[in-house]
This record gives sequence, structure tokens and C-alpha cells, in this order.
Amino acid sequence: MNAKADSAAAERERLIEKYVRDPHYSGFASRAAGLNHLAFIATDLDATINFYTQVVGLKLLRVRPLDGDPNSTMVFFDIGRGEFLAFLKLHDVSNSVVRGVGGVHHFALTVERDQYREFETRAKARGIKCNTISHEILDSISALDPNGVEVELSVWNIDPKEMQQK
Repeated sequence: MNAKADSAAAERERLIEKYVRDPHYSGFASRAAGLNHLAFIATDLDATINFYTQVVGLKLLRVRPLDGDPNSTMVFFDIGRGEFLAFLKLHDVSNSVVRGVGGVHHFALTVERDQYREFETRAKARGIKCNTISHEILDSISALDPNGVEVELSVWNIDPKEMQQK
């Protein structure tokens, strides 16, 4: 390993020791009942709808104005369990979004193995570059959507209830 990797490994171990192993931070059941929705900015709603319905395989549920801004539009996709993925076409936002601290790196959807394979097939047929990662926790495939947001489809290789680090 190099010095940066050693430093990152030491930081991870410090965080595990300080937070994961301390019941004050991890010794209780989560109070959230799930994810209501994630909302991202879109530059092209047609391309966004096409990507998420035809490549990812999500059902489009609703198109509506943004609350308090009738010049802007929101679209909602069903991601299961009463949870949603939203995209907003805002009338006053520039077309470029810069990644940075606090910015979105990616989001991941849990899928079954067949949906993973179907996504890969549909993306490749459209010339969409995909990245894959496989390890003990999960297998994932990801691609950039038309807005530059990385969407990852993940298949668990473990029971997610066993995710807590020891």
C-alpha cells in the first residue's frame, strides 16, 4: 500500500472503533421506515424518462409542476415499496452541475439478478458505458444517466440485515 491508502485504512479503522463498535451510534434499530424519495435536477426530461423506463426498467408514475414554481416540472418513478425517484426540470438552473463535497456521487437501487442482466443488455444495446463491481457484499452495475448522475443497480450477495460491521 501507499501512504494515502495507509492513511485511509487508519481513518476507516478509527471510525469503526469510535462509531460502529459504540452502541451509542449503532446499538439501536433505525427509526426510518424507508426512503420516501430522492430528487435530482434534470436537464432533459424526455431523455431522463426514456433512460429510467427503457434502460433501468422503472415505471413512470407522475408528471407535475414543482410546488411553488409553476415554471418547473417534476417527474416521479416507482422504485418499489412505496418509494420514489424524482427528477426536477428547474427553469432557473444552469445546465452544468459540478460534483463536490456535499454533491451526489451516485445512488443505488436494489434489484434482482434478472433486472441486473436486463439493464446491462439494454444499456449495451444503446451504447451506454457500464461499470461493474463484485465483492462479498454485492454485485453492482452502474452507468451515467442523461443528467450525469451515476445510477447503480445492486444485487445483494449477503443478507442486507447482516450489513452491520462487527
